[in-house]
Amino acid sequence: MAAEAKTQVYYINLGGTVGNVGSMRYAWRGRKDAYKKVIADELGVVIAKDTDSGLMFGAQNPRPAEVRISYTKANGLSGTVVRFCEPDKLGGVTTGGKLNGKKITIGGKDYNINNVTIKTN
Repeated sequence: MAAEAKTQVYYINLGGTVGNVGSMRYAWRGRKDAYKKVIADELGVVIAKDTDSGLMFGAQNPRPAEVRISYTKANGLSGTVVRFCEPDKLGGVTTGGKLNGKKITIGGKDYNINNVTIKTN
C-alpha cells in the first residue's frame, strides 16, 4: 500500500488573465498541514485540483504578498512563520485582525495566532 502524500499543491489567484487559460494563479507545493481551512480561507489560499488550469509554478513575478504570522509557543515564547496571502485579503488579515486568536499548525502542533503583518524583507 502506498504511503499518503505529505505535501499538496496550493495556489493563490493573482487576477489578470493569461490567454484562454483564465486568471493567473501562483502555485506551489507545500506541507499538507501548512494551510488549515480557516487559515487558508482568510489568506485566499486554495488547494489545487487536477483539473485546475493556469497554475504558475516557480514564477518570480508576479508573486503574491507574504505575511508574517506571529504566534505563542507552548513555553510562552513567541514564534513567527511566513505564509502567502492573496492581495485582496491583506487588509482583513493585517489591520482587520481576522486571524488573531485562531490556531495555526506548525510542525504538527497547534498554536494561537497573536497578529499578522506584511512581510517586508
